[in-house]
Amino acid sequence: MPSFSGGVAGGGVGGPASAPPRPFRPSRYVPVSAATTFLVGATTLFFCFTCPWLSEYISGVIPIYIAVIFLFTLANFCMATFMDPGIFPRAEEDEDKEDDFRAPLYKTVEIRGIQVRMKWCSTCRFYRPPRCSHCSVCDNCVEDFDHHCPWVNNCIGRRNYRYFFLFLLSLTTHIMDVFGFGLVYVLHHRQQLDTPHAAVTMGVMCVAGLFFVPVAGLTGFHIVLVARGRTTNEQVTGKFRGGVNPFTKGCFRNISHVLCSPQAPRYMGRWWNRQTVEVQPPFLRPTLTEAQLEAKVLDNGIQNDRHSARSKSSLDQMESQSADTEAPPPPKPDLRYAGLPRADTEGWRLIHFRHFWEFPFSFSFHHGGTYADQKHDPWM
Repeated sequence: MPSFSGGVAGGGVGGPASAPPRPFRPSRYVPVSAATTFLVGATTLFFCFTCPWLSEYISGVIPIYIAVIFLFTLANFCMATFMDPGIFPRAEEDEDKEDDFRAPLYKTVEIRGIQVRMKWCSTCRFYRPPRCSHCSVCDNCVEDFDHHCPWVNNCIGRRNYRYFFLFLLSLTTHIMDVFGFGLVYVLHHRQQLDTPHAAVTMGVMCVAGLFFVPVAGLTGFHIVLVARGRTTNEQVTGKFRGGVNPFTKGCFRNISHVLCSPQAPRYMGRWWNRQTVEVQPPFLRPTLTEAQLEAKVLDNGIQNDRHSARSKSSLDQMESQSADTEAPPPPKPDLRYAGLPRADTEGWRLIHFRHFWEFPFSFSFHHGGTYADQKHDPWM
């Protein structure tokens, strides 16, 4: 996720904060259960009562083709239903506690030279990134929020929009195939419409025709949104209606971004692999062993009732040991002449060297030797 100034989605030290548990409401599962029942049930009846005749008298490829489209539709339906849409973790309760009252409602960021506002979310306690919105049904902030779909019982966001879009395309194709091949069967059995196979086929056609208009209309609407680079939330609320959309990349690149872009990262941890880390704040004293506690008492002078006697005895023992031991002798100086410090040796050498060149014959007198001994002098 790109970082934005002003504090965006965050979590505590022990991991990202998740939303509080929501109460169980069975009514939320009615639409998704009905959609699954109609999709799987109608397709199963079509395979059992209509496809055998189509395979025998029309072509054996028809059942295989319908099976592939159905499995593709069902796979995208499951991905859109069970995948994380891109929920941002909430900030901890004690994190930005004062900023919740003092923070401004909006902050602006520049995207491709266009100022885009980021709104402060009082529920999640951070500034929502661009295109992010708080879902009132799921009670979470979702990245690139499109809408909350009751038919899949999930929000449609950045991570699962691709599968929702492919689900609409494949479902529209599947409905058209079922209705079209069912019509072929009915036209070939106009004299036998009272048979169970014809009755079931006409019932499946009625279900397909009932769902075709809203599904096809929703599919066409999302095709237009993908081509324009917009979301349903931006289209309904009227964002960028009178200005320039900073998120569009052109028709072809918008479509390729939705269908071929890499999968966005997941911000919420999985509930079966959640790791908890216990961190002690700095003002809490860690648990010390007896040896560490004794050292602490000796160094800082902290009194402790349990270890005071032991610490005092150990301190007396250390003092007695230090009194018995003799002090180490001082280091011996490295002297060139007895009684002459090392620091003055260099200066004395220069004096002798100058004195020899000025008074060459008196040099032997100072050293107690002859002039011939000058070449054996260590200072020459």
